[in-house]
Amino acid sequence: MSIVIQQRLIPDGSPNKPSKPMTPQWITIHNTDNTSGTAESHARYLLDGSGGRQASWHYTVDDKDIYQHLRDNEQGWHAGDGNGPGNTTSIAIEVCMYTGMNQDVAWNNAAWLVATLILRYKLTIDQVVPHKKWSGKQCPSQILPYWSQFIILIKGQVQQLQNGIRILVNGQEAAQGIMKENVVYGPIRDIASALGLSVGWDNTKKVAYLNNISQPNSIILNGSTYVPVRAIAESIGASVTWNGTERIVSIQR
Repeated sequence: MSIVIQQRLIPDGSPNKPSKPMTPQWITIHNTDNTSGTAESHARYLLDGSGGRQASWHYTVDDKDIYQHLRDNEQGWHAGDGNGPGNTTSIAIEVCMYTGMNQDVAWNNAAWLVATLILRYKLTIDQVVPHKKWSGKQCPSQILPYWSQFIILIKGQVQQLQNGIRILVNGQEAAQGIMKENVVYGPIRDIASALGLSVGWDNTKKVAYLNNISQPNSIILNGSTYVPVRAIAESIGASVTWNGTERIVSIQR
């Protein structure tokens, strides 16, 4: 699943946002409670000043689009708890509910966005909460009755994203990796081939070798040996970078 997040950031200094920094610790889910508003129309509403209200949130999602209104590292006014943790420590996602919207697609889009943010900021599923947690309001009104099912959607998206990591070697796609406990693993034979290096396996020690350099913490997946990508790069003096937004690991040698 690949979705483009369109940025329509509220300008710095606008009166409808706190303009204060934040370290994300939660993800708060809302419904717009607007039966005619799309993600795009909500983006225009925020850019136009939120009708003079102190109201702002990070993302709006519908069945066609995702718009970002605040940076992930800045606070919004959305939780109804003043200077409490909802406003000051959580990324807010508004899920649209306009008449005629394909709700299943919108909820899946929202689940993908939440999963992306979970992995980006190393959060857990327990840090995804409804607006109700902060203010007691029955929000997200449409999702609350199906909250457990929505969490299952998010977990499924997390699993898909974890198993969809691209590994580039010198700018060329070499393999698909997985993430395990926030460590990216890649198939050592594919990576070795892209690097032009030999690979070996010590069945007694259960350790893989790259040009006779041992690669600890190897795991076996579907009959193939996977090794932490960073460990591979460092063992041969190569650089490695991680693009969390695109889910890409790059090895440069």
